[in-house]
Amino acid sequence: MHITLICADDDIWAAGMRSISSALRSAGHETRMIFAGSLKVSLDRPTINRVASLARESDIIGISSMSRASERAKTLIAGLKPLRKLIVWGGMHPTIFPEDCAPHADLVCRGEGEEFMLDLVERLAAGRGFADIPNGACWKAGQLQLNDVRMPVPDLDRLPFPDFSFEKEYILDGTGCLQPNARMREASLVSFSGSRGCVNNCHYCSNSQLKSLYKGKGRFARKMSVTAFIEAARECRRLFPRAKYIYFTDEDFFARPVEEIREFAEAYPARGGLPFECMASPRQITEEKMELLAKAGMWRIDVGVESGSDETKRHVFNRTGDNETVARAAAAIRKHPRVVAWYFFIIGNPYEKRRDLLDTIGLLRRLPPPFFMRAYNLIFIPGTQLFRRACQDGIISGIEDSGHELDFGAGFDHRSHAWKKHNVYLNSLISLMFGKSTPFRIGALPRTLIPALTAQPVVAFCDRHAWIGEMLVDLAKTSLVMRRAAIKVISNVLKDRRIAYDLKFLLRRGGAAHL
Repeated sequence: MHITLICADDDIWAAGMRSISSALRSAGHETRMIFAGSLKVSLDRPTINRVASLARESDIIGISSMSRASERAKTLIAGLKPLRKLIVWGGMHPTIFPEDCAPHADLVCRGEGEEFMLDLVERLAAGRGFADIPNGACWKAGQLQLNDVRMPVPDLDRLPFPDFSFEKEYILDGTGCLQPNARMREASLVSFSGSRGCVNNCHYCSNSQLKSLYKGKGRFARKMSVTAFIEAARECRRLFPRAKYIYFTDEDFFARPVEEIREFAEAYPARGGLPFECMASPRQITEEKMELLAKAGMWRIDVGVESGSDETKRHVFNRTGDNETVARAAAAIRKHPRVVAWYFFIIGNPYEKRRDLLDTIGLLRRLPPPFFMRAYNLIFIPGTQLFRRACQDGIISGIEDSGHELDFGAGFDHRSHAWKKHNVYLNSLISLMFGKSTPFRIGALPRTLIPALTAQPVVAFCDRHAWIGEMLVDLAKTSLVMRRAAIKVISNVLKDRRIAYDLKFLLRRGGAAHL
């Protein structure tokens, strides 16, 4: 059977879709993958016709999307309907918010898609119906039908390696034409995850809703064995020979027990592992784990702090680990100066009061430099617990004003949604702290000025004069755009993003700028 898989997200790695394609191919089916998520290209009729021409001979068309690309997915589905093929919509958005998706597609997949798709093609080949298929959802007689959810794959080692064969794989270029995606082989960065699920239960994150979905269905947070994980990393290096480093996108790499991290640290360098970046939550970071992973080749660590307010972490985000936990983790990281530390925060949160934002600024001043800070613009991801709470509290009315269409990494902006117009001045200050922190500055703000800028009379004055906060918001966004452009230039010219964080290395290579 032939299946066309289309990614509506701006993500050519698309781990879930590539895993499904690999599972289908291993079972003898033919797949084609189309990456149609480029934000540079609008899905006009000629573009959709090009997509349709590739999907015309398929038995099934699968669409995958996160929340941000959900409107793009709906446009694709509507444009492909005339083909009269079975259209299935899967991915994170239909998994946690199927009521928004089922009226558009013939069938929705909730949860992991490998076994679902194998089951579906077998049913179609045998002439059987699929209305009761596990993980499925559909719209029948004006009502949402949700089928039972099958257990998540318990042993990740048995899944085939994601499909990076680049056979019948296409991507939309800047003109709206579909081109073979073979250039991806030249990538300098490789993205791979050795786990699924998360040990945390943060209410702003889709994982909290996934935990509810899989309740009673077995273990939610799963990981590959260390041996299989290292072999997968070796395969990534073989497939992408120009790669300089690998980004392990596990939700919390440090959640592995120290025994497994020790096993990884001993075997990974010996097997020719690339330098790697990973994510971690503060409560999982210890001096021993840092020591082991730094020696194994970790060059950057991304730490999810989210807020400097313990009140926000506990009662809004349901995030474990107070500021003292963050401080201990930062101290352990600081002992390894060759590891670049990034601390992630979420701003633009209507539940936060002035005191909460001042606590975040206070924590940033307390963290030992050098480090980098990234401020994410809060969105209420449809279907999450925080989204449902915001609806109940009357902050938003539903998906239409949830902010799901925003690029959360593009910086804080209060203009698009009324619920972001609280504490604009302090949110703009935190936005200006994006980037590198040294003993003398945090991002663009000199440390010596921060006490004056956050003094109560100054904050009150700036809150009364909205134009000040708006001016700072624009300044922060301009700074972010320039920084991204500069890093892109360095990455394209020198083919190694790490150079942007290492001045001595950059000077040795003849560079002249350091971000």
